[in-house]
Parts: sequence; structure tokens; C-alpha cells
Amino acid sequence: MKMTPIYYLAITNDNGKLSGHISNKSFDDDLNCFNPLTVFGDMLNTAVENGSFKETYKKHPFFQNKMLRRKIDEYIERRKTDKFLHPSDPFCYDFILLSKFLASCGRIYECLKSQDNISLSEFELIKAMNEFKFTFEICDGERIENVADMLPDSYEKHRYISVDFGLYNTAELWNEYRNETKNPIRFAYTCNSIEEVLFATWHYLVFNDFKKFNQCHHCEKFFAATSLKVKYCNDYSPYEKYTHLSCEQAVRNIKQKLARRKNNIAYHLQIWYSDKTFHEFLDEYDKLDELIKERSTVENLKILEHFLDKETVKETWYSDENKELAKMMP
Repeated sequence: MKMTPIYYLAITNDNGKLSGHISNKSFDDDLNCFNPLTVFGDMLNTAVENGSFKETYKKHPFFQNKMLRRKIDEYIERRKTDKFLHPSDPFCYDFILLSKFLASCGRIYECLKSQDNISLSEFELIKAMNEFKFTFEICDGERIENVADMLPDSYEKHRYISVDFGLYNTAELWNEYRNETKNPIRFAYTCNSIEEVLFATWHYLVFNDFKKFNQCHHCEKFFAATSLKVKYCNDYSPYEKYTHLSCEQAVRNIKQKLARRKNNIAYHLQIWYSDKTFHEFLDEYDKLDELIKERSTVENLKILEHFLDKETVKETWYSDENKELAKMMP
């Protein structure tokens, strides 16, 4: 009988802050962490494309298991030959599992592009049709009294205990508990394959009302959200010097910095240069600012930052030509 690997997947909501980790050891092994809201977007960026694995797939948190990596590397080599795998081939079973995984990624990609997640009923149908065997339990994170304050920040300071409502559990009771508890809530999934890890993560999103997929207006990464009104993901910004901030906070800080720079330039032009130069600058600025208001992507912010750069302003607006034009002012 062929043995399948076991993956322990834990996704925790600590008062609105989500974190996930995957391990082949235990639920408390949090070495390999990931963001549950952006992990599918990360997969398309780094791991999977057009029904196959990218060369950079090993950067993704789902593929840190060495045994799994060996199987994927062999899968990639086998795909290059286009040679039919006979059922007696020892690799045939793994080849089928990885092919199914890639097909599932394609279905997720469709959801990302349409910005709609699937319903819980559709998810359960997919789970049944594919005979997924993963299980999960919901755990309440009780603070370890008299010990938590003594532990370093990197250590888990909660003891997770399975939530039990007895026979009278209802959706209303669950929502009441979820909204009122101050303790972290952990969904602990036991999975038998990397495809089940994918669907277990998907199950968490569907179950917890992350019904939409949006594209971050800053880093442009796809992320799960409760509404399309949520414009920014909760990952760190890729913008240089702002990588310690979330996308939303980074955009806010960058806009404030650029607005101050714009006001200084406009004031200088208004005092020392012609009205023509002053208004031309404002018109150009307004065009770029409209792009930022529509979508504050890294690219759009970089364009505006370059427009306001000291060297650019010196060459374009504080030019000798504009200085001569200023001298002609009445």
C-alpha cells in the first residue's frame, strides 16, 4: 500500500490578524509561515503558470517539503518528454496527483480573474467528487497564564483547545462565538496531499466569508477579501524604503510625502516664475495625480515620484528657459 505524506496546516485568526503555517511535523511547528489571504496570488506569481510549475516554485510556502520537491522536479522532467506513463510506472501515482493539483490551480485562477470565490456548497461538492479526506478542527487559543509573559515574542503563548458546542451547535452560535471571543481561533487541518493543502486553505477562506478576490491597488497581488471595497492586501509594500509597512499604510505615507514635495515646488514656482510655468506644472501634476487616485500602484507612484524628483524639477521647471520667461513678467 502506497503511503501518502501528512501535512499539518494551521490558520489562525488573532483578533483580525491572520497567519498560516504548514508542516509535516505538527500544528505547532510555525517555521514555514504564510499569509492565507495572499497565498493563492503568490502561487500564481511564483509557483504555477499555464498548467505547469515555474522554475521559482520553491519560493512558495506550500513547497518547502524536500520529498515533495523531488517529486515536482521529476514531474517537470517527465512532462518534457511527453512520454506516456504506464500504470506500472512507480511514478504514475504521483504524476496523477500533481496533475490534479495543477488543474485545481487553474480553477482558482478563474476565481481570481472573475473576482468571485466559490460558495461553500460548491466547495463541498468538489470535495466529495474528488474524495478529499482532509479533516479539520476549530481550536480556541487560551493564554498560558504565568508563562506567556516570560516567553520570547517568537514563542507561541497560547494553548489551543478544540472548541466544542455539543449537539446544539448552530451557525448563529458559531458567529456569536467568533465575534465575541478575544482569544485566537485556529483552524487545524490534517491533509494527505499537497492538493488537499490547497483545498484546505480554500475551505478556510470560503468558510470564513472571504467571498471575493481583489487585486491590490498597490502591489497588484491577488488577495481574498470579504468585499471588493477592500482595495489593499495586508502584505508588506514592495516600494523601496516602505517595505516595513503594509500596502495601505505605505500608499498613505508616500502620498503625504509627494504632496509636501508638490506644494513646495508649486510655492517656489508661484513666487519666482511665470504664471505660465506655474500652471503648466500644476496641470501635469493633476494628470499624474488622477492616475494615483484611480490606482496607487508602485508604477504609478514611481512615475509621480520621478516627476517631483529634484533633478527632474530642476531640468524641467527650474530651467534657464523658464527663468528667462520669469524675467519678462510685468
